[in-house]
Amino acid sequence: MKQGYLEALDTHRAEIRRTWEVLLRAAPATTPLGHPDTLVFLMDESLEQLFSLFRSRSAHQWLSRHPPSSHTVGVDCHCRLNPLINYFIAGQAALAFVAQTVPRSQHHLDDLEATACLDELLLTFRFLAHREIHAFCEVCQHAPKNARAQAHAAHRKPVCPLPA
Repeated sequence: MKQGYLEALDTHRAEIRRTWEVLLRAAPATTPLGHPDTLVFLMDESLEQLFSLFRSRSAHQWLSRHPPSSHTVGVDCHCRLNPLINYFIAGQAALAFVAQTVPRSQHHLDDLEATACLDELLLTFRFLAHREIHAFCEVCQHAPKNARAQAHAAHRKPVCPLPA
């Protein structure tokens, strides 16, 4: 990622956030946790994490081993109820739109370099999305491993956790 491109894009955070919010509000909420009024509070932190990932060695190592086409946002979610799926899909669209509108005079890159930076930006954003969506899915009651655990627990007699 070219530093000039990242700095130019960083000056457009407010525009990214506004576009993201508009797109998020246009998508139907899958659950109460997926309501846009709840999710808009995550945007600033998500953008901060995105920009910090460009300084992270572990993110670069992960990205070098995973091709971009294999990590579409949210495909690993079994129930498709994860509220972060629409959140990150809207965020990716907002990033792509705003990044393409940043004037060349701000980043001083030719079209090929700017396109490479945009590709890396979106790949890194998908890495962030995958990480956050996966973390939420780990505690989902609809996840196969959690559903099996609940089914197993349902067959056992409840035990009071307090000493007798």
